[in-house]
Amino acid sequence: MFLFPGTMTIIIRRQTLFAICFVISLTLYTVWIEQVERDLYGVKPGVTVEGIDLSYYLPKEVEVILQELALKHRQMPVNPIFDKQTGELLPERNGYEVDIDISLKSIFAAGPGQRVPLAFKVIRPKYTTKDLEGVDYQLGYFHTWLYGSSGRWQNIKLACKGCDNTIIWPGGVFSFNEVVGPRTPERGYEIAPIIGGVDTGGGVCQVATTVYNAALKAGLPIVERHPHSRPVPYVAPGKDATVSYNYADLKFKNDRPYPVIVKAGVGGGKVYAYILGKRG
Repeated sequence: MFLFPGTMTIIIRRQTLFAICFVISLTLYTVWIEQVERDLYGVKPGVTVEGIDLSYYLPKEVEVILQELALKHRQMPVNPIFDKQTGELLPERNGYEVDIDISLKSIFAAGPGQRVPLAFKVIRPKYTTKDLEGVDYQLGYFHTWLYGSSGRWQNIKLACKGCDNTIIWPGGVFSFNEVVGPRTPERGYEIAPIIGGVDTGGGVCQVATTVYNAALKAGLPIVERHPHSRPVPYVAPGKDATVSYNYADLKFKNDRPYPVIVKAGVGGGKVYAYILGKRG
């Protein structure tokens, strides 16, 4: 059968038109199906949570919103800690987070226009003050003798205060730089002699050395320690530990099944440090 060119053009156009109509119909059908699904299974109109309108949202969409809100509102629990200023033991604090399952059910159970509060669940801290009971046995002690300028003494006292009453939980690592912090004038540190000159915070290494030797006496594994470039007058060769906030730290690990407490201070012309744990 022979078809004229014009006839072929008409057939092709009809096929194209049919295809276009089919695509449009399929799209409209898909939109209609989705709208039916939202009407049947979505959140009721006007329902809000935290000011967010969730009208006709489907469960998976609401869950994404709740996960974002959970990140925003998550409050981590806090283990017991000593107040560095007063020495008071502050008890543990519970944390909390959004209970996504309960919040999700509440949202879909809500009537039109209802404002739904988030449901929260408590996160318990890993340790409590009860875990510190009996942590009063001296595992290791060391002292060095104070010497030098008033600025050096001031720096040593500040560094001791930073170390004092530091709790290291089982498996935790003590970091001198973390607990003492930057040695800056704004934090009360003064210029004092160091090896090779003077610098703000001179004398802090004597505290690090004293704590280091107390940790050795306690038998705690040393994670990081750096020696001075030359012998220091306050300890035997090979027993020193230098620190610098920028790059050199003193770290040791608590490998015991119970918490240990680092104590440090100045008294009787000495810099002292000791580690408390449990007997036996």
